[in-house]
Parts: sequence; C-alpha cells; structure tokens
Amino acid sequence: MQDFLDKVKKLWEQRAAVEKAKDALAVVSKAFEDAKRDVLKAMDVMELDKQHVPGLGVVYRQKSFSVKVPKGLDQKEALFKWIEEHKGKDVLDTLLSINSQTLNSFYKAELEAAKEAGDYNFALPGIDTPEVYYTIGMKKG
Repeated sequence: MQDFLDKVKKLWEQRAAVEKAKDALAVVSKAFEDAKRDVLKAMDVMELDKQHVPGLGVVYRQKSFSVKVPKGLDQKEALFKWIEEHKGKDVLDTLLSINSQTLNSFYKAELEAAKEAGDYNFALPGIDTPEVYYTIGMKKG
C-alpha cells in the first residue's frame, strides 16, 4: 500500500510541477508576443519588410490574409450557391460545416486559380474582402 501512496504522491507533485511550468510559459509567451508586436510596429514605421541582424538571423514581415465565415443567412446561402454551381454538390457537402481554416484554405486555392485564369477581381459571394495582417517570422542564419 505504501508503494501505491508514494506513486500517488509523486503524481500530485508532477501535477504541481506541470502547473508551475504552464504558469511560467504563459508569462514568457506573453512577453514574446508583446516583443513581436513591438518589432512589427517598428518595421511598419520604418517601412521594412526584412532585416538581417548580425549574429542572430533575419526578421521579416510576412503578409497574410484571412476571410471570415459568413454570419448572416443571406451571405451563407450566396456562398453555398456559388460553391455548388462552380464546384459541385460533393465539394459543397464537404464545406457545409465550414470552419475558418477550411474556408481560408478553400478561398486561397480559388483565388490562385482565378489569378491563373486572369481574373484579378475574384470574389466569393457572401464573403467580405479579406482582412490583411502581418506576422513576424524568424530564421537562424
């Protein structure tokens, strides 16, 4: 029985260690995110897209965009109608439970296909203009 109680005690100690580590990670993660925001703001002000930092590597602004899943019924119906007409019922069926990541992947693929076909005014019914944002990327070197 003592062996079992020792194992349970160790379990509680490990749980406490994990919680302490999670708390420390949360503090460090917040500081990291704050530092990324500060560098991104500075790069924006200085109109820099990339900067080599001797001894550390390269820091760069990476342009990304994201579309939002339609909230209104009219927008959803317009989007689903377009998908079914242009991509077929099978594709529509896979997207009906559309989440944000799936929608963004689908949108990006359709945007690329439209560009390749010469359509630079691509839009999906029910989808607002994508929001453009920047993130920080880092490479050793």
